[in-house]
Order: sequence, then C-alpha cells, then structure tokens
Amino acid sequence: MKQSIYLFLAFFFIAFTSCDKENEQPQGAGDTQSYEIDATSRTTWHYFSFKNKKVVGTGEETKADNDKWFARTDWDIAVCRYKVRTNSGTSTTAGAKGGLYTCPADVSYASVDKLPNSPLFASDKMVTSKGHGGTVTISHSTAKVTQFKTKEDGSMLMPPVYYASPVYIFKTADGKENYKVNFTQYINEKGVTGHVKFDYATLH
Repeated sequence: MKQSIYLFLAFFFIAFTSCDKENEQPQGAGDTQSYEIDATSRTTWHYFSFKNKKVVGTGEETKADNDKWFARTDWDIAVCRYKVRTNSGTSTTAGAKGGLYTCPADVSYASVDKLPNSPLFASDKMVTSKGHGGTVTISHSTAKVTQFKTKEDGSMLMPPVYYASPVYIFKTADGKENYKVNFTQYINEKGVTGHVKFDYATLH
C-alpha cells in the first residue's frame, strides 16, 4: 500500500512539473538550459558553475570538505538533496559575492526576463535543524529544491507531499551575473527521490 502511495505521488509530481515545463517558454532572458544532478546522497554537496554549465566537483558535509569548497570561487550554487548553497555568507571564506533572490509565489519562470528593481539578495547562513540524525547545524541558503506539505505544528506529512519551489534568481560568485532558476524535478521516472533537475538562464 505504501509503495502504491509513493508511486502515485511520484507520478503526480513528475506530471505536474512536466506540464509546467512544457507550457512555459522563457522570454527575453538568455537561452534556457537544463541540468540534472544525482543528489540521492544525504551528505554530498554538488558544486555547480553557471559559467562552466556543469558540476565542478563534490564534497561531503565535513569540516575539511567545507573548508576546501568555501575557499573556492569557481562555483555558484551547490545542491545536497533538497538543500541549496550559494557562494556567499557563511558558505565562503574567499569573499565570494553570490546570493539568492526569491521571486513571489505567483511569478512564473517564463515571465522573469530581467532583474527586479532593487532586489535584495540573501546570503547563506548557519541553519540548525532537527531530524532523524539528531540536531545538526549546516551552512546553506533559504532556497529549496522542493517544498514539503507540513502539518499545523510545522512537521512534515508522511508520506511526503511535494510542492514545486518558487522561481529563484542566483547571483554568481563574482557578483557580476544573475541567473533565473526553476527546479523542475526532485523525483525521477522510477520514483527515486534526490534526482534534481533545473532550468536556468541568464538575466541581463
């Protein structure tokens, strides 16, 4: 029974995001490209460069790996399951100038063709959360690959119910470029979570 529920939720999420993707055609901004990351590991960060259009490397959620990646400026965003990092704030020791702007919930990816007036870009912060592994504190952005339906007390419904995230605008590590990003997938065609796919395009 549980397997049937998971398969139904996976099919619904994939169908929803596929339909949304087919109906939206980007306007004005740079050509949209797509990228997929196998983020099934709960501890591995995948560091992506918009300039290189690919993941430039991975690192575990350890002090040694974080120290190494936070000292680099050749990545712009990083993904670990549904968490996201930008090269900014507590996620950089090299003075990187990345950041995040979250578009209003009613803004579509296609409608974003330029930077909003005077956008406030948020930097990464240390966030403490409780889970099955206990209490952990991790540096990451407020951006999420996917959102979960929660109960009144804020706890997650089980089995999970997934909602699409809002459209985000990410500033590159050098602070010179901006990219709109739409996370279009978290569950692959086989119903496996952690397969993250996103569309992105430059904003002028």
